[in-house]
Amino acid sequence: MRHKLTNRCDSAFVAACEVFGGDICVTQSARTARVLIWLALCLLMLAGCGVNPQPTPQNAATPPGEGHVLVIGDISDEAAETINGTQPIADYLAERLVAFGIVRAEVKIAPDLDTMVRWMADGTVDLYFDSPYPALVISQETGAVPILRRWKYGVSEYHSLFFARVDAGLSSLEDLRGHLIAFEEPFSTSGYMLPLSYLVEHGLAASVQNAPGAAVNPNEVGYVFSTADNTTIQWVVSRRVMAGVVDNITYERFIPEETRAELVVLAETESVPRQMVLVRSGMDADLQQAIKEELLAMDKNEAGQTALDVFLTTKFDVFPEGADVALARMRTLYELVQGQ
Repeated sequence: MRHKLTNRCDSAFVAACEVFGGDICVTQSARTARVLIWLALCLLMLAGCGVNPQPTPQNAATPPGEGHVLVIGDISDEAAETINGTQPIADYLAERLVAFGIVRAEVKIAPDLDTMVRWMADGTVDLYFDSPYPALVISQETGAVPILRRWKYGVSEYHSLFFARVDAGLSSLEDLRGHLIAFEEPFSTSGYMLPLSYLVEHGLAASVQNAPGAAVNPNEVGYVFSTADNTTIQWVVSRRVMAGVVDNITYERFIPEETRAELVVLAETESVPRQMVLVRSGMDADLQQAIKEELLAMDKNEAGQTALDVFLTTKFDVFPEGADVALARMRTLYELVQGQ
């Protein structure tokens, strides 16, 4: 077989053949040894002499590991389920952002809000989706930028409802003075930021308590955290607290009609986006704009719609009243809560 060699190796190969392959008179044992040496040297030269490497074309794809990995963050105690639901949208974006050096995408799960704040601050996470209150906490702490609304579960915006049992004899928020109400948790938008800021704006002092049976100052509205909407509902129905707060979607869709007939709505807060999209501070402006455009277009093509379905999202859109107006009002509510 004739091997194709580079010019650099040709002369060495020929010289070796001339030295060890000549028809000179030698003994049989010497001839055998010389043939073996000749074959070994030829094989070594063939192994070391390959085709000269060619330069990489300017338009070649960036090898994996040499570009940026797009990271979407989330906070969850069910990491596997959350990753399964979010990875399709991460992959969708990565495939469309190759021109920006994105080589792949991954989902990173934080155990709590403090960890997510740290990851967004140091650039570990590029993109984050959440309801306004935790999103604003992250934005205030890290400079992350809200860019779009997310229609989670087909809902563009929602609000909170204060409710009580009909037989509790309450007809307004004023009647809650000296009583205890149930909120969800300290970083909930509908179960903390909206109701607490609503109380403050309506001139009602509020104080956090440790348990449903706690005594409350007659001039204050006490609140206790239930940690879950269904627990809030149970506490109200079983009279462990005088009133509770859940979002309007939960109240209308998940409380049975016969149970709602026994309840009265005392007040409703204003509506805010169901969820917001945050991009980390310092992200390249062109990449940020590209992410925004790709998210806005997802519901208009089959691949995007498939990823949205898995992500339990109808679509992404801009803030109807304008980002500046929407964010200014939400930051006002955030500051009211932070001041408590």
